[in-house]
Amino acid sequence: MIRDHHYQKIRAGHRRTCSTRSQAMRLEELAMRLMRVQRQWDQPGRDAELDAVLASSREAWHGIQSALAHGTLGVPLKVRENLLILSVYAHSRIETCAARRDGHAVSSLLALTRTLAGSLKEWRTAA
Repeated sequence: MIRDHHYQKIRAGHRRTCSTRSQAMRLEELAMRLMRVQRQWDQPGRDAELDAVLASSREAWHGIQSALAHGTLGVPLKVRENLLILSVYAHSRIETCAARRDGHAVSSLLALTRTLAGSLKEWRTAA
């Protein structure tokens, strides 16, 4: 019954608003996981953990892109445009990490993830 109501809202064109706070928190969590992989670079199981973090990163950035495309992130147009550019760049960093498997690539993705999480928090505070 509840599920039917949810689908009816979607069919009627209602979109769930995606908060910048939830996206910032999700990116912060990913940054912590990337940092953990980086700190334990020489430990067994690193590749499996890196794969899991990269999959989660892809999902998070896809979610941001989707929210931007549907206008549900709740940020001004100029911010949406900049976030979209950053999300495409983030995707390239994720694929570089997956292909190269080196600490520098992970550091680059970590820095980008942290920076965007902080930017989303600052924007939310300023709004």
